[in-house]
Amino acid sequence: MQILPTWDLFIIVFFAIIIAYSFIVGRNSTIKIIIATYLAILTADGIGNMIDKFFLSGEALMNTGVGGGAETLVVIKILVFVLTILLVTVKGSFFVDLGRDDSIITLLATNGAFGFLSAGLIISTILVYIGGGGFVGAISGLGLDITTDSQLAKIMTENYNLWFSLPAFAFVLISFVGGVDEGGDMDDGISHH
Repeated sequence: MQILPTWDLFIIVFFAIIIAYSFIVGRNSTIKIIIATYLAILTADGIGNMIDKFFLSGEALMNTGVGGGAETLVVIKILVFVLTILLVTVKGSFFVDLGRDDSIITLLATNGAFGFLSAGLIISTILVYIGGGGFVGAISGLGLDITTDSQLAKIMTENYNLWFSLPAFAFVLISFVGGVDEGGDMDDGISHH
């Protein structure tokens, strides 16, 4: 049996890797990765839009002799996106601590759910960037159309707004079941240092 590399295979493999990684790092670190992903989306779009406006569009692109401005911008946005996630997750000056003693079943379920939401957010963002889109604005001269060859890519990109909002909705939902610390204050689960 020969397995051909397709967008569907890419999506399934990356979902599996991100979910497995969420179980390795734990629920609190997975939530930190989701927060870092939100920051990375805005950072990549902002930097990508500035590069598009000042360096890759119109006459500036023609004068440089560089072809494929949209493809270059897609690569830049994805690199900025991934690097920002890594830097904020590893070097960010905050940590997430839900601070509750949940049962092992609850811990595994919430960790799996947040891992799934993290995977959906990261993968759908990368697919939207590959397609030439963005959260803050689309890239001029659209990128690749990957939705014709992949039903999963089509589902991920067409429902990007859902993937973007589900982790935030999950944060709100989990805050309703949050604990109360010894001082009587509600525990928001996020600490700043």
